[in-house]
Amino acid sequence: MPLPSDINVNTEFVAGDTTYLLVNPIWDDTYGFITPIEISIAPDGHVFVADSAAKSIFVLDQSGNMLNGYSSLMNMNDIADTIIYPIDIDIDQKMNVFFIDGSNRIYRWNQYWNKIGIESYASFATFLNPSTGDTIRRSNNSIQWFELINHPDYIMTAVEWSNNQSMIDSISLPHVFFEGSWSRNVFADLYYESEKNLFSGISTTLGNDNFMFAQDHYHNRIIKILMERSQYIKLVNGERVWMHSGTFEQTVVSEGTGAGTVNAPLGIDIDYAGNLYYSQGGEFFSIHKVKPVVTGAYTVYQSAFQEGTNEIMDLFRFTSPADVAVDLNQNIYVANTEDQEIQVFDYNGKFFRKAGVDEITIDTTMYVEHGSQLVEIDTFIVKELKGFITSPQAITVDKRGVIYICDTPSSRVLRYRLSNQLDEDLQLIQ
Repeated sequence: MPLPSDINVNTEFVAGDTTYLLVNPIWDDTYGFITPIEISIAPDGHVFVADSAAKSIFVLDQSGNMLNGYSSLMNMNDIADTIIYPIDIDIDQKMNVFFIDGSNRIYRWNQYWNKIGIESYASFATFLNPSTGDTIRRSNNSIQWFELINHPDYIMTAVEWSNNQSMIDSISLPHVFFEGSWSRNVFADLYYESEKNLFSGISTTLGNDNFMFAQDHYHNRIIKILMERSQYIKLVNGERVWMHSGTFEQTVVSEGTGAGTVNAPLGIDIDYAGNLYYSQGGEFFSIHKVKPVVTGAYTVYQSAFQEGTNEIMDLFRFTSPADVAVDLNQNIYVANTEDQEIQVFDYNGKFFRKAGVDEITIDTTMYVEHGSQLVEIDTFIVKELKGFITSPQAITVDKRGVIYICDTPSSRVLRYRLSNQLDEDLQLIQ
């Protein structure tokens, strides 16, 4: 059966044939990739590939065509006086493109603002406290600005707009969204040295929530970051939107070696229900799933998987899994890096199938004991052939179940599609 050349073709497969097929063409160094290290799919279906050595984020459509309009993400040699070597990327429903470089910073570039164009921004505003009648007029660079636009007791009643181009450029170009050393984050993050954060992974939610998550490799934890209002802008089409800036809210997963703790975090993803999935390089369990549980005014995250109950928690199943992804049906995809394979599980952590591994069936003869005699029997042995995927460092999956893999050492992005629709063999959540 020929391999599908395009993922938009409705290829017919033999009933019951459930193997992962490589989708052609392979995206390789002819696209400009050097070390593609992370991949994410935006709500509009565009594919974002972070390449550290290229200091760039490439943007393609799902057929592999390189897209125009993203030059600001290429050759990022000067963002906040820093050369950016991106190591992770994620895009939220507001089309904020977030990325990290292994420091205590999270950067942001907004696709929508750049597509429409920014006309002006609020340089001054008047704020009213309805309960007291007090009004305050402040500029956007005053100390009180950030507090007033986020204060529940004040509403913005009047705005003075400016079209200063240098300010508009600073908004439209990639810029710092969160920094651990900002005073408000140092103050809020009481029990850790926020300025020493070293982010190894980030994940946005699938809704319009004003928060996101980041893995802090230095402190062995996962933190929740609030998106608070920082600036008010007017787009060329007349639409007025809020910009947001990141503020530390809480540590949701702490250091440890048991289920629901984290040790040397590597990759992270989130599903539609707000459950977090993450991979780690430390002891003892390589893959975790934690679910949010609301207790009064607080939300805590508890382990949803346990050893002995969920196969995905089996000890020694994985070897340095660099990344994990989850699809719309909560099926889980693990980049089992050193074993050069992808393992796929259902929503309950039950093993389903591998991708990126060829299998051959060998017809052989075996001898077994039958009473006091050795009996010769014919049998078949299935042998795995690995090596086509050399070192999968990142994985994601689109709405159709197509798997995207960053095979970093070979400068390739590989795509796999299940020969039979995935949901026919993985039980759907009722």
